[in-house]
Amino acid sequence: MFDFNIQAFYDALDQHYTACDNAATEAFLKAQLERVDELGILLGVGGGCPACRTEEDDQLTEQERKLLIQRSEARIAVLNETACFYRGISRFKPCIEAFEALMAEMEFCGLNGTEQYALAVINMAGAYRLLCEFDRALELFDLAQGILDQLGSSNDYGYASLYNNRGLVYQDQREWPKAAEHFEKALEYTRRVDDNEAEIATALSNIALAYHRMGNTDKARTAIEESLAIFEKIDDGKNPHYAGALNTYATFLYLAGDYARSAEYFRLAAEITKLIFGENWDYAACCRNCSMALSQLGDHENARLFAVMAEVAMS
Repeated sequence: MFDFNIQAFYDALDQHYTACDNAATEAFLKAQLERVDELGILLGVGGGCPACRTEEDDQLTEQERKLLIQRSEARIAVLNETACFYRGISRFKPCIEAFEALMAEMEFCGLNGTEQYALAVINMAGAYRLLCEFDRALELFDLAQGILDQLGSSNDYGYASLYNNRGLVYQDQREWPKAAEHFEKALEYTRRVDDNEAEIATALSNIALAYHRMGNTDKARTAIEESLAIFEKIDDGKNPHYAGALNTYATFLYLAGDYARSAEYFRLAAEITKLIFGENWDYAACCRNCSMALSQLGDHENARLFAVMAEVAMS
């Protein structure tokens, strides 16, 4: 018997995320991956995959085949969560390594061309975007879309993630009309998914920034206010994407010359980001922005403090 319960793994991981202890979460993920590999070795199914074998070559018993499938499913689940965890805390070397191991495991198991594989490709592309490797990210997004399109997929979540993340690439490249087009498409798909308030709020926040940079401040303000209203009602105000919306709103206030409220919202965004992800790159950006707002207010002492906090986070 392959003694690894994937649902129990997800439940335990949720508890670690709720505790906001990244060191403990990392240790848990490493331990779970080691456990999966150790169980596979003990049961004699440390490698190989039944989906890749022919009837002629396959000497596995039915029980061995079942154990091998269970081992692969468990390893894929843990590797996917590990890669996304490292992406969230801006540790991109282990993030990419985990994604590469995940892709190899899925390909070895014959999962190429599946929706599950496409979603993993989208997540990996998101990591390359954060590394500013935009061509590689877009290449992977195109691969994922090709898989979803070929399947005739009705996976609204998958398409929402695809369009949102591709829009973020165009946002980073300051191609605002393209970004807005993709964010609108993402929101269209996101609204079709039940119990998806956090993703709707995230899409609205992204739309707000794009339209603001295009000069459509009214549409931007409407979108960001709707986004914040949603975030304030869910997850006790501690959703991982709430800080991004706060940072966007603070940016609007800063550009409007309301430096006091801007600093307040940048500070709150930094606090939430640190609580959930630790001192990652997004935390550094919030601190840097807060420093700028405080400088405009003449509070140079605290401005220097937040500037140093940003530098430490990026070091």
